[in-house]
Amino acid sequence: MTQDPTIGASDASHLTVRWKARATQSKLFVSSPAVAFNTDWGKPLVYSATVSGTITARDLATGAVVWASTGNGPIESSPAVVDNTVYIGTESDRLLALNATDGDLECSFSASGEIIGSPVVGDVDGTGPVVFFGDDGASEAMNAGHEWAVNGVGNTDGACTQRWAFDDWKSRGASGDRTGSWSPPALATDSTGRPLLVFGSSDPDDAVYALDARTGQLVWRFQTKITDADADVGAAPTIGRPGLNGFPHGVVYIDGKDKIEYAIDLLTGTGIWKVNLANRAAILGVDALSTAALVGNRIIVPYARYLFSLNAKTGVQAWRSTRANGFYFSSPAVSGAPGAQVIIIGDTSGEERAYRLNDGTQTFELKTAGAIYSSAAVAFGTVLFGANDGYLYALS
Repeated sequence: MTQDPTIGASDASHLTVRWKARATQSKLFVSSPAVAFNTDWGKPLVYSATVSGTITARDLATGAVVWASTGNGPIESSPAVVDNTVYIGTESDRLLALNATDGDLECSFSASGEIIGSPVVGDVDGTGPVVFFGDDGASEAMNAGHEWAVNGVGNTDGACTQRWAFDDWKSRGASGDRTGSWSPPALATDSTGRPLLVFGSSDPDDAVYALDARTGQLVWRFQTKITDADADVGAAPTIGRPGLNGFPHGVVYIDGKDKIEYAIDLLTGTGIWKVNLANRAAILGVDALSTAALVGNRIIVPYARYLFSLNAKTGVQAWRSTRANGFYFSSPAVSGAPGAQVIIIGDTSGEERAYRLNDGTQTFELKTAGAIYSSAAVAFGTVLFGANDGYLYALS
């Protein structure tokens, strides 16, 4: 989920395609792009990856390729760019750390299975960057994976070395080795000052976990509703910091395939409120996979063909968008100054849209030739996303 001040509600209606670039011949484009200013090049670059296994850096202004890394195996994970290093997971079980300037491999780490969720990077103990991510075993169907903490480039304990691994899942299935994670984790600090890693687990466990990010020790576990054999929690958590919106301990907002949006106490793991999204949408059988956006006292939740604006403290619905032509599986980007913000998101009909935050009115629509699972990034006055027509789009 991106929040950026550059494109407001009044600007979004004027967005046009500045450039689009063929990213993959296979046309499958699930990963979300990342934008970072590169000091060596003296300009912002956009980093993207595709299911065909290519990782690319492009000039944000023109879309011209700066470098490309190929042959990495299928990639659905999105890149994280920190301190001139691009971190990304692959379905060939590897975390890659690439130099953000030239694409050279700096180091890699072999996990126990496919890395679908996107990594998050932070310095949690003063040793330097640590990369956090999960894997789901040999395949999502196997679900026999771990949650990992791996030292990043520049960490004093050595780059791409294991810090800790967690697989103490409460429910491990009849075989005793099930459950992993393809939920992109979130880093948070609770009201005691403790750094937490929060993420969802896969089948058959279907829960939300908070670990001490320094040690990997379990802090709390929250059980979501197990509705069927495929009720895992694949969305990323959204964190409300301690003290925000009257919650002294902070809040975790997350949804799962049980089609429920939860608000969970960040310190204790106790449920605060929940909203049945399927009932609100009057649509059954659609998984909830999107990460919510927290903007002030509102939580913006995509589900099925709608966006919902909920009161972050109570879960009471403020508005529901008009019905989209496709389903929302990507996550919202929020842009604009307070009071004039816009939500940008794409759906499986191939339409990228913008909605006003204050009332949910649609202000923009662009039709592409492929379904959109890639979440938009908004930076330097540009909206970037991939579509399953094989193109990376840049709007301004």
